[in-house]
Amino acid sequence: MSRSFALLLFAASLWIGLDSAWSGAQAAEISSQKHRTATEAKNPSHEPPTAAGSEQAAHGAAPGQPTAPKEITALHLEQLPKPLPPSLTQGIDVSQRSQVILAHLSEVIKFYRMTATPVQKTGEPSDVLYAQQAQSTATQVAQLAFQSARDEAALLARIQGAAGKAADQPAVGEAQRLHDAQAQIAQQIQTLQARAADLDKQMSKARARDRSAVEEQKTDVQGQLELAAAEQEALGKVAGISLSQGNSGLQGEIDKLQSAVPEVVDNKVKPVPNTMESLGSLRDAGVVTQGQVLFQLMGTLHAIDQRTQEVKKLHGEAEELRTPLVNILRATVKQGEQLRQAQSSAPDRAELRKKYDELTDAFKTISGVSVPIGQEILLLEQAHGNFISWRATVDSERVEILHSVLIRMVFIAAALLLVFVLGEVWRRAVMRYVQDLRRRRQLLVIRRMAIGFVSGVVILLGFVTQFSSLATFAGFISAGIAVGLQTVLLSVAAYFFIVGRYGVKVGDRITVANVTGDVVEVGLARFYMLELAGAGTELHPTGRVAVFANSVLFQTGTPLYKQIPGTSYAWHEVVVKVKPGTDYQPALQTIRNAVSKVYDEYCEQIERQHADVEAWMDTAVPKPKIESRLQLADGLQYSVLYPVRMGHAAETDQKVTQRVLEAVAHDPATAQVVDGSPTLRAVVKT
Repeated sequence: MSRSFALLLFAASLWIGLDSAWSGAQAAEISSQKHRTATEAKNPSHEPPTAAGSEQAAHGAAPGQPTAPKEITALHLEQLPKPLPPSLTQGIDVSQRSQVILAHLSEVIKFYRMTATPVQKTGEPSDVLYAQQAQSTATQVAQLAFQSARDEAALLARIQGAAGKAADQPAVGEAQRLHDAQAQIAQQIQTLQARAADLDKQMSKARARDRSAVEEQKTDVQGQLELAAAEQEALGKVAGISLSQGNSGLQGEIDKLQSAVPEVVDNKVKPVPNTMESLGSLRDAGVVTQGQVLFQLMGTLHAIDQRTQEVKKLHGEAEELRTPLVNILRATVKQGEQLRQAQSSAPDRAELRKKYDELTDAFKTISGVSVPIGQEILLLEQAHGNFISWRATVDSERVEILHSVLIRMVFIAAALLLVFVLGEVWRRAVMRYVQDLRRRRQLLVIRRMAIGFVSGVVILLGFVTQFSSLATFAGFISAGIAVGLQTVLLSVAAYFFIVGRYGVKVGDRITVANVTGDVVEVGLARFYMLELAGAGTELHPTGRVAVFANSVLFQTGTPLYKQIPGTSYAWHEVVVKVKPGTDYQPALQTIRNAVSKVYDEYCEQIERQHADVEAWMDTAVPKPKIESRLQLADGLQYSVLYPVRMGHAAETDQKVTQRVLEAVAHDPATAQVVDGSPTLRAVVKT
């Protein structure tokens, strides 16, 4: 009796020291978990921490680090031969307790699946260690949770046996009776087989007259053997059905839940590899890439917070599951103290010894069931510390990437500001120092194009650094733009021809698509001209503006005519009909002299334009002068060609007309030669 009581006190002191040992181990484990990889994590042992565990810690194992079992084992009903004392299990609702165990296992499976899912795509190497440690800890927690659930299911079976037969589990007595019946039938078969062998020996030695009696006995024994074998087969089937029904209880529900995560107990299943892209290679990436990494890290923080909340929830459930076990242990210790105080006055020493034995057995059983749940609580606390450290690391990475994004955005804004400042300086310099409107417009257009191109390059290089996929995307975009904006692109390309050496500038008089007018604006895609209309040499504005796309230059059926740059004159001619058979040479000279007198008034201006054209073209150009010719066209005709200034064509034609008419009127010889009135017309369409 004293020996049993001493064992009980030793077990009580061992259990009371468990909580303090676990608390001390937790701090050491959290401080060292950052430098420990998942491959260094060992499986928790099914045995409670003892002196042997201290020796293991002295040889290199982390203090308080449980080791996972190779296989999950649970206490079975045959290991619990009798119910626990009712005084220790008062207030325990077996049905409610079973539901709590199953709910806890469901949460453990959820946590295991959640941890096995990679949540971080980019990070530092330490993040890989945190992820592996979290996955390893989740596996150990799941193993210990199922081990604790099986052990407690067996414990609840003892409590059910004490309270009566449960509704969801077959009684232990029925299973025991089936087992006893099977054992009895097996013993009977062995006895009959031995009897049959003995009869065979007797038959070989028996006399002829005694042989028939031995054969009858052997026939009887053979019949009994067949009957026993049939009974044994039937009992086997009944036992199988009973076992199947037994598995439909709490143990069966635990088996179903464990089948959802077979990798927890299968060492051949490898953990999910967690690969991450190094964060160092992304510090110099563009804003787009860094923005993607920033959102990924924010998602990782959210996922870690979810896992932390799940760990807290599991820790609370595990504490709730351990509390009744601790209460039973305390009740056991209390009853042991009461028995020790009452042992001097106990009348029946045998009864007292029996109670001591019951308390010792109950304490051993409850403490054995409590060890896995205690180890699970310790691992959950370690997992919580691991997630806290992991979150702090990811948050520092997020802050670092955010700073990098902000700095890059500041540099991009500064570069764009510098581009716009230079563009404004360019604009002011052009407006101040370039007086030619045509050249000013060209420089301003080039300024806009240069600012747009440089700004696009700055934005592209600032936001994007991965050009491999961008090149393919840009190729498809370019092809689509080339097809959809074919006319626009052609007009933009034609603009550079229009503003070229022989191009069109504001003030030029041009003819395109049978429309004549003065150019008033040349744009990047279109040009505008003031339409002119009239008959003969008289052209006047119609009040309309004609708009043409620059791509008209590339249309073969729509020619464009314009003056030579630097010139502003056209050719007109005076045509007179000559009477045949007359002396027309003096008369023709008189008409030519009349035209020459008018031309001499503005001859210097035409020659100056000619000199400018030669200097611009850097080549010799025939000098414009009055030309005359005698030709047969609808009779004999004499025409005098002379250049006129475009802005003064009507005035010049009027003077030429007056001089020619005066020459004809005052010279009778000329009047005799000229047949009808002179005709004035433009040689080239202006």
